[in-house]
Amino acid sequence: MSIDIKNKLRRALLEGKHSHKNEYGCVMVNLDIDDTQWKSILDIINDEDLYNPKDDPSYGKETKQHVTALFGLHADIEDKDLEKVLEKIKEPVIKLDKVSTFKNKLFDVVKFDVNSKDMHQMNKKLTEFPHTNTFPDYHPHSTIAYVKAGKGDEYAKLINDYLKDNTLEITPRNLVYSKVSGDEKTYKFNN
Repeated sequence: MSIDIKNKLRRALLEGKHSHKNEYGCVMVNLDIDDTQWKSILDIINDEDLYNPKDDPSYGKETKQHVTALFGLHADIEDKDLEKVLEKIKEPVIKLDKVSTFKNKLFDVVKFDVNSKDMHQMNKKLTEFPHTNTFPDYHPHSTIAYVKAGKGDEYAKLINDYLKDNTLEITPRNLVYSKVSGDEKTYKFNN
């Protein structure tokens, strides 16, 4: 979802309450990662270890790589107001660091930690809009997969070992504003 989703997700994970349903909007940066390379990372995770509840198909392996810039945007934000800010955002420099996890009773989130001053600046600009955020700090990440509780550390280690000699090349593709309604608008970066 979006940037503050990491914070919301962390809280939800710690409380054991997580839902992918939209109660807020978000802005995210879509990443353009080589399909072959991304598939090789996803293939490390055994399908039988995935967390896949029958009532919510949005878990499992992440097929649309992104970094959330801000989650929690309120529904009453006018598109034109948000667009004025989004149209000025330059392509961020993003580095995927080590793989780590978020954990709760139901599942572990295997994710890349994201190192990016630009993402922090983008988050700061977006927090000027009405939003709900229960975490004071922004920690960007990119989800790889949701796995059964207790399996996350094993997969984080396997992926970190695999990537030790392989560089994951990342190019931000575009910005996406995902509204509370579920509608999405895509924006190009201002270069």
